[in-house]
Amino acid sequence: MNHIVRDKDAHNEGDRPYEGLISPLQDATGAGQQETFSSLLRSTLNRLGKKQKSLGYAGGVIVVLVVWMVSGLLSPSANVVAPVPEQAAAGAVTSVAVSEFQAANVTRFISSPAEVNPERVLPLRVETAGRVQALPVSMGTYVGAGATIVQLEQGDRTARLESARAELAQRERDNEATEKLAESGFATKARVREVFAALQVARARVKEIEEEISNTSIKAPFGGVLDSLDVEVGEYLAVGTEVARVVDNNPLIVEAQVAQQNVNLLVPGLSANVSFVTGQERAGTIRYVSVQADKATHTFRVEIEVDNADGAIPSGTSAKVQVPVGDVPAHFVSPAIFSLDADGTLGVKSVDDQDVVRFHEVEIVRAESEGVWVTGLPERIRLITKGQGFVAAGDVVRPTLVADAVSSAAREL
Repeated sequence: MNHIVRDKDAHNEGDRPYEGLISPLQDATGAGQQETFSSLLRSTLNRLGKKQKSLGYAGGVIVVLVVWMVSGLLSPSANVVAPVPEQAAAGAVTSVAVSEFQAANVTRFISSPAEVNPERVLPLRVETAGRVQALPVSMGTYVGAGATIVQLEQGDRTARLESARAELAQRERDNEATEKLAESGFATKARVREVFAALQVARARVKEIEEEISNTSIKAPFGGVLDSLDVEVGEYLAVGTEVARVVDNNPLIVEAQVAQQNVNLLVPGLSANVSFVTGQERAGTIRYVSVQADKATHTFRVEIEVDNADGAIPSGTSAKVQVPVGDVPAHFVSPAIFSLDADGTLGVKSVDDQDVVRFHEVEIVRAESEGVWVTGLPERIRLITKGQGFVAAGDVVRPTLVADAVSSAAREL
């Protein structure tokens, strides 16, 4: 009997060759699904064992694996998202890079773009009609005051002048004779006045013709360069025609527009540095500060006089003016660390001793190729150099101190 029972048990084990695989798979599934999964798996494997014993143990393993994979994909627990860690839910502390910055005394400059103007420029126009007889100087030549630039033909002016002078001489003799007659009582006062009036007319006529002859020579009113000459010999010119232009470039007058908040720092006599677009640099002196602001821009016109005796710098170009107005404590920083607050105010962010972010409004007082000098900060401060865009004033952060090339440059100044 015992033998028969053992054979029966062995037969049962042969009908269920996959029973040993069920338990591990039950452990791999959710606790709430174990009972359902076990019943389904046993039923499937027993049927396979009775009908396809020839497939053997390997075929059964394949079926078990397929069923297990499908059950995992269809299980509701597969789409359950893992709970967020408590620290992530509460918000992790942001890490930022900070550098130590030390203030240094630097010269504050008031800077402004400017225009370069000549001291004087004057167009020359014809004052008496005539034909061009000669052009004594060429365009581009420096001419002194009084030099003839265009000579017109005299025409009949010389003859008219001789006639007017003869008439004047006769009127002078008539006037002298009339005065003697009046003294002897042979000429009335009316006759004396009449003769004297004729004399005055003759004098005016002579003067008029002499001035007309003088105007046939068009001359430079001051020393300068003949910048344009737009006539040719033989050309007839009417009164009012522009024939030339003389430009006086010594000194040059550099005109800048200064913001209204800085105009009180500028007074005549202050030195200024002028950088011309041509690459040249010259020192100058403020000679005038306007007393009224431009209504449109609210800026004040400032004139800087620059010596240009060698004539090397042309007028009409652009320039940059820098006027030193004293030393101020400032920090040298990279523009990359600038931030704007909610009102659009320019500033930087720092980290205090409690690792709390602070915002500081700053003013740029000087710009260089590697950075800018700003005021408005404590003498020594930890500024955020990386990560400032991800934190706001009042946030607690995890600062990491790093060496900064810009702050080092400031300390070496």
